[in-house]
Amino acid sequence: MTAAGPRHAPTPGPLRYQAREWRGIQLLAHDTAGTGRIVEALGDVATADHIVVLVPGNDNYLGNYFDANRPTRPRANGEKLLNTMRDLAPRGRFAVVVWVGYATPNGFAEAVFRGPAERGADDLARLTHFLPRTAHITLVGHSYGTVVCGLALRNGRVHDCVALGSPGMGGESVADLGFSGNLWAALGPSDWIRFFPRGRLRDIGHGPSPMRPGFGALAFATGDISGHCAYYTEDSESLRNIARIGLGRYGEVSRPGNSGQRPWTRPVRGATAGPVTPVRETAP
Repeated sequence: MTAAGPRHAPTPGPLRYQAREWRGIQLLAHDTAGTGRIVEALGDVATADHIVVLVPGNDNYLGNYFDANRPTRPRANGEKLLNTMRDLAPRGRFAVVVWVGYATPNGFAEAVFRGPAERGADDLARLTHFLPRTAHITLVGHSYGTVVCGLALRNGRVHDCVALGSPGMGGESVADLGFSGNLWAALGPSDWIRFFPRGRLRDIGHGPSPMRPGFGALAFATGDISGHCAYYTEDSESLRNIARIGLGRYGEVSRPGNSGQRPWTRPVRGATAGPVTPVRETAP
C-alpha cells in the first residue's frame, strides 16, 4: 500500500465547499494542508437528479489521487461508476462526487481507530447539505470509508447509503446510526475484511458488520469479484448494483446468491416510499 503521510499529521480544518474549475477538472473542495484533501465532481452536479458520493478508505490522499499506476484509485472508481450509470440511464441527469475529504488512516494498524472517521464525518455531512436539495443523494463507502459514512448519516441529507467491504460503521444498527433511509451492504466472496475484529472499545473498533442479521441493511450481490478492492470492477454485478442504487432503481438490484433475482420494490424514503424488508444474511 502507498503510505498516507505522517502518522501524527495536524488535524485539518473544515473544508470549504465551492464549485470551481482547477486544472481542467471540476472541484468542490481542495486543501493542500497536511496530507491534502480533494473533492472532485464528475458530471454536472448543479443539474443532477441523482448524485453519488464515493468515500474511499485508508491510504488515499491528495498526493496519490492522480496516480495512474493505482488502478483502484478513487478517481478511476468514480469514472467507472459514472460510465455504468450512463449505460443504464443514457438520458438521465446524474453526477458522481469523489470525496477524499478527510485525513485517511495510514494502513491497517491505524484503521482500527475511530478518530479519523469522526474528524471526517462532519465535513461529509456538510457536503450533503451543499449539494442541490432536489437531488437524490447516495453515499458509497468502501472499507474504512464506510465508518465515515456511518458517522455522517445522523447529520447528513442522505437517501441511500452503500457499504462495501465494511469493517463496521460505528454503530450497532441502522437505527443506532440515526438513519431513516436505505442502507445497502455488500461483501465480496473473497474479501478479507470479514476477518476484521468486530468489537469496539472507546476509540478502537467500529462495531458489527452491516451484513450481520438484525443490523437492518439490505444485502446485494457482488458477483464473482476478487479481494477487498474489486467492488468497482468494470462489468461486475457489484458495480451495476451500485449504479442501480444511485439511480434509485431499487427493483433491479440483485441479492446475494441469485444475481438474476430482483427482490426489491421502489423506495423506503420519501413521500411515495413504502417499506422494504431487510435481507437476512449469515454474519461474515
